[in-house]
Amino acid sequence: MSILRAGATQRGGPLQFAVEIFVAALVVAAFLSAQALIGGARLVFAMPAFALLTIAGVISALLLGSTKPAPDRVCFWTATFFFGYVILRAIFSPAPYLARTDITAVLGGLVVYFLTSCYLTSAKMRMSILACLLAAALAHVLVGMIQFRHGNNFMPLSFLQRFDYGRRASGFYVCPNHLAGLLEVLGIFGLSIACWSRWPVWAKLLIAYTAAAAYCGVILTGSRGGYLSVIASVSMFAFLSIRALRAAGDSSAFMKIGAAGAIALLLGAGAAVFLIRENEALKERTTATLAARDFRFAAWHAAVQQWKLSPLLGTGSRTYLFYGRKFRDATMQRDPVYAHNDYLQLLAEYGLLGLILGGAFLGTHTRRGWIDAKRLGPKRIAVSQSLMSNAMAMNMGALSAIAAYAVHSIFDFNLHIPANVLLMAFVFGIVANAGVTLEQRSPELLRPVIFWRISAIVIALSLGAMVWRFGEGEYFGEKARVMLRDRRTLSAIDYANRAIAAEPGNPELFYILGRARAVAGDSQLNALMASSFYAAAVEPFERAVALAPLDETYATELALTFDRLERFAEAEWMFERALELDARSTSLREYYQGHLKRWAGAEGAEKTE
Repeated sequence: MSILRAGATQRGGPLQFAVEIFVAALVVAAFLSAQALIGGARLVFAMPAFALLTIAGVISALLLGSTKPAPDRVCFWTATFFFGYVILRAIFSPAPYLARTDITAVLGGLVVYFLTSCYLTSAKMRMSILACLLAAALAHVLVGMIQFRHGNNFMPLSFLQRFDYGRRASGFYVCPNHLAGLLEVLGIFGLSIACWSRWPVWAKLLIAYTAAAAYCGVILTGSRGGYLSVIASVSMFAFLSIRALRAAGDSSAFMKIGAAGAIALLLGAGAAVFLIRENEALKERTTATLAARDFRFAAWHAAVQQWKLSPLLGTGSRTYLFYGRKFRDATMQRDPVYAHNDYLQLLAEYGLLGLILGGAFLGTHTRRGWIDAKRLGPKRIAVSQSLMSNAMAMNMGALSAIAAYAVHSIFDFNLHIPANVLLMAFVFGIVANAGVTLEQRSPELLRPVIFWRISAIVIALSLGAMVWRFGEGEYFGEKARVMLRDRRTLSAIDYANRAIAAEPGNPELFYILGRARAVAGDSQLNALMASSFYAAAVEPFERAVALAPLDETYATELALTFDRLERFAEAEWMFERALELDARSTSLREYYQGHLKRWAGAEGAEKTE
């Protein structure tokens, strides 16, 4: 029987090893940057991470000739077809200013995927990257504990704000569900390293501690999808571990280790149940899992209705924002930016073709991971009688992490958050290349591998070009948004104009400019001055409507501005347009009723005169 050797690679000289270390450090820095800046949920906050990945991808050119275990070509081709289609469909989306978030996230994820599977193939290197991420997880959990204790929406970076989630922990992210999506992956990897790696005992104890802290953080998030995902990943890990233990053929060791694992699992589950039962907020969220009043059902229904408009190719990247409003029901008044189901949003925006290609990507990687699980686990153990293996620890962690996201993606949208996209790209890169080779097999020819390595450089350069192209506009646009939020309208107007000069095709920038002028008009005591600001707001709102005709928000703002100027007939036309796009919005109907009252009042005043 063939014996597998983990990390059977030719390291090359000291320079090559130093380059690999530098590339790994840049990847870690990109992960941490995206996580610290609210998960990169807005494009401007993901750009530092993308810039770091661009540098990493370009520097990897120095490693083109290095000999590494070959990745699975089927995995690479399915990744190419799936993500190539996503990028192509996003380019032709009716909302290009929103689609760029999908494009950059995919490009960034592909850079991580290719770097992991082509260069960072050593299990020790991968575990070192995960150790850094687990250390950062402690910072997330610490921040989450402060948020959970005080319920004051505390954020460590003062210029960032999260939504009001009360006591639910979100760490550096803005949403607790996204923090759960991060910690559930890091937790299962930490558990796998602690149980199956060849690291010394003291290092395993540290990793076990951070994994336990990560799972405590998941509990504090109050994420119901996170709870179910932890159950799925731990169940997968337990199944893989039992198979590995049985392969050793030592029944006494199997019973001892299995019993210890079962006791640890029961203690952990008991502690989790106790913590949830002792906190009313967590208890209420847990017992409300998939309750009939959950808004997700309405969001999923809207996604299905959207898919029916274009079953094969979908309606385009990030268009759920528009059609979620159009097909919402009366119970879903929260703005439906996401479908809260990555599968349904993929189906609605990219069609049946996108879902099939996505399924092929997931299926081929799961198959590759399962094959390697048998080779690294039962087959290897039966031959060598050695239980511990760094490569096996990585394989078990990766398969369990995929199980976690397979479940969590039913309930949330972690795969639309750049920080978590990059993390899962790393996971799939581990599966695509386990970093092992057959002992008696000669090194494979490098030609096919070089093709993919060159592709990684091209992708990195494309990502860098997008950062360069949109960076200035995104930066000044974010400054304008913050100034508007703080009601510093003149500064908001200035930054918005600078952003528009850099990026005139983004309707959001015109919206911010129009809002800043309208808010400035609201603060004026002089009616003529107020009217001049309102009049100045019309043009940017009209530009926003022209650039994004499917977005009800811009039409509504233009209608309200016409109302302020007493141009009621034009406001009526805009309100009709907005109502066509979002007929079931309660707030929009209230705005419309207010408009009708003002119009009637103005006509009554004219008759009186």
